[in-house]
Amino acid sequence: MKALVHAESGTVTDIVADNATFDVHSDYVWKDMISDYVEGTDEPPDYSYDKTEDTITRKAPPTETYDVKRRWAYNPVVEQLDQLWHDIDDGKLGEDAKTGVWYNGVKSTKSAYPKT
Repeated sequence: MKALVHAESGTVTDIVADNATFDVHSDYVWKDMISDYVEGTDEPPDYSYDKTEDTITRKAPPTETYDVKRRWAYNPVVEQLDQLWHDIDDGKLGEDAKTGVWYNGVKSTKSAYPKT
């Protein structure tokens, strides 16, 4: 496999079979793709080119912060409101509210993804 690379910026713009290369502008070069490339899964933005080392490397996936993880872990607001309504309807107020479904759902997410 070959990677089409913008020589100056190191941006990988295309990945093709060895026999599918074509003439490109002088700002671009064809480089051998790394051996662990997974055709059909990986995309050009997943890689970068280091002209100093003349190597293509896979970019590390971004690390999600706790707030992003929390946002995805919470139940949808509509579901939370329904849980809260049922807790109130079941008389779970004051200290008893801490035994409710809504409270424990939110607490488990906050515990799983604490503020850093």
